Amino acid sequence: MTADLDHRPYGYRARIGYTSPPLTTEGFPYEFYQIVPKGVSLVVTSLAIITRTKGELDDSWEISLRAAREMKAAGVDLVCLGGVPINQHKGYANADVLVESLEAELGIKVSSSASAQTAAGRKLGVKKAVLAHPYAESDTARISASYEHMLNCEVIGKTCWGSPFNRIGAIPQHGALEMGRKLLKEHPQADTILFPSPHWPTAFALDILEQEFGVNALGAHQGIVWDALRRCGITEPIQGFGRLLREF
Repeated sequence: MTADLDHRPYGYRARIGYTSPPLTTEGFPYEFYQIVPKGVSLVVTSLAIITRTKGELDDSWEISLRAAREMKAAGVDLVCLGGVPINQHKGYANADVLVESLEAELGIKVSSSASAQTAAGRKLGVKKAVLAHPYAESDTARISASYEHMLNCEVIGKTCWGSPFNRIGAIPQHGALEMGRKLLKEHPQADTILFPSPHWPTAFALDILEQEFGVNALGAHQGIVWDALRRCGITEPIQGFGRLLREF
């Protein structure tokens, strides 16, 4: 029986490390394996976020640094530091410095949720965006301001699902599609729909919205995976998950 097995590791093309903010991580690995080609594997460490308190952000910052060093020891090809609020916890400028210093220390590729989405937004040329996120209305202003800073764009419309952080895995698959359609009908001048957070179901809404409205669809998960694949030298077009993965 073993003679029929592939003797290469699961990640024979690339092993991608990801420090995942939710203590209970569900959606990210599911969509990761829907998107990536065969031969790419995910090495994941869950952090400490349950309700996004300052203490949880402090703890997650420290855990993510330790996890990155352990992922290097495990032989990954790239480490992505997950969670824009964690990335920016010490300030916008420090987020970039952290990536650069860790990359120099570890001697492997390092990215972050923020840097990956920034690169994706530049590639797509985002200027006027609408934004749909999974969290409470009280988080909307913070998230919108963060994306305007990261992508150097204007957010002209926004909405939310209203889920507690620890329940976003239970959001139905049609949720992102419904919110996206509503926003894009209300704001026909938008060139992009943004879906912050890579931990709720967004992957299958991207192509549909792009085709229906002629816009770019940029999801946090999609941007992180695109950046990781391309930086690991995996450049073939990937169909079904938006223009970013198909054309760039």
